[in-house]
Amino acid sequence: MIRIFDIEWWNEIFQSLGRNRRRSIFTALGVVWGTFMLVLLLGVGMGLSDIIVGEMADNASNSTFMFPQQTSIPYKGMKSGRWWNMRYSDVEELAGLPGVKTAGALGPTRNYKLIYNSIAHDSYTAAYDLGFQETDGIQAFEGRLLNRIDMKEMRKVCLVPKAMAERIDPGHSMIGKAVKLGNTYFTVVGTYVKTNQMFNMTNPDRTVIIPYTTDNYIFSQGSLYVTSVAVTGYINADLSKIERECRKVISENHLVSPDDDKAIYSFNAKELLDKIKGLFNGVIFLTWFVGAGTLLAGIIGISNIMLIIVRERRQEIGVRRALGAKPKEIIGQVLAESAVLSLTAGVLGLTMAVLVQGVLDKFLLPIILQQAYIEDMSHLYTLQLPFGTALLAFGLILAGSLAAGILPAYKAITISAVDALREE
Repeated sequence: MIRIFDIEWWNEIFQSLGRNRRRSIFTALGVVWGTFMLVLLLGVGMGLSDIIVGEMADNASNSTFMFPQQTSIPYKGMKSGRWWNMRYSDVEELAGLPGVKTAGALGPTRNYKLIYNSIAHDSYTAAYDLGFQETDGIQAFEGRLLNRIDMKEMRKVCLVPKAMAERIDPGHSMIGKAVKLGNTYFTVVGTYVKTNQMFNMTNPDRTVIIPYTTDNYIFSQGSLYVTSVAVTGYINADLSKIERECRKVISENHLVSPDDDKAIYSFNAKELLDKIKGLFNGVIFLTWFVGAGTLLAGIIGISNIMLIIVRERRQEIGVRRALGAKPKEIIGQVLAESAVLSLTAGVLGLTMAVLVQGVLDKFLLPIILQQAYIEDMSHLYTLQLPFGTALLAFGLILAGSLAAGILPAYKAITISAVDALREE
């Protein structure tokens, strides 16, 4: 039987492993490396997946964006190669389609520098309506966002990116301040941050947002054309079907072939999100496969070293069998030695991986978030392996440690006491 609390039993285990110290150490390194790579790569892969999918999985994840382009197919007497524009009436019609939650318009973007206190700052303006403001995933950092009254009364108000406001007037609030865009003065009613950085229709660090109606009144002379349309479906709605219906409506309004993918360029965010999820699931599966294979190689190495140990202890095992040792005691001894060696190596590899992941969390994670234009959300994301997955990895190590001792234990109990005692 296995005597967990028997000190002499534990001394016997460590003495047995110690007699083959060098071989045991080098064999255990295979398990250390396999565990280290498995846990490290799983943590980093799952962490990157959480960052990308988490940033995409908001309103925009069930949205499609459409842009007018040059036609490439003749349609109803209209030649190919024709340029055309979508109108705001298209947006209003799309908002009434079944399954559509919101439909928003992005108006013209203009290279107007923001002038504040007679100093020009690098920026450009973009005209948003309320639907596009919601889909684009911006949030007020200070002040407020655009509202219905701003749109209805065509107010000369604007939103300034938080990072830009801090560059323009460090340490001071810009709320209520007047800034000049083109030849017109606007009042800053809010500073904003972008919560969804994976779908950037505009630069979130330099874009000054103004109401669509105000832009149309002041700069566009009432043309009511839009640069792009964003349509968001309800959670359970079929976005692909909604996209087809939207293309049909737009094509009928502008004599554009619904099959002309170049004329009506659409970007389905949900399809992209599903592809990215599939990609990361494949990467995680491959990590499990490669890591488990490396770990298995280490386990096989430990099984081999235990076979050598059993072979060298044939006489000892024979004497114990002759003195009445039961097979389960021999099996328990061999399995315990295998488990101690495997688990010690596995825990060491797991500890090393966790420490490295901690360093990556501190130094690499902020760089990844910065390069992805994500605000400092390091408290929400981590490159550490989730606790449940870590337990699964530890269970894999435990199962491997027991499996490594099965063949040596079988060899040990098949040793004949008489034959073993005859050997010199």
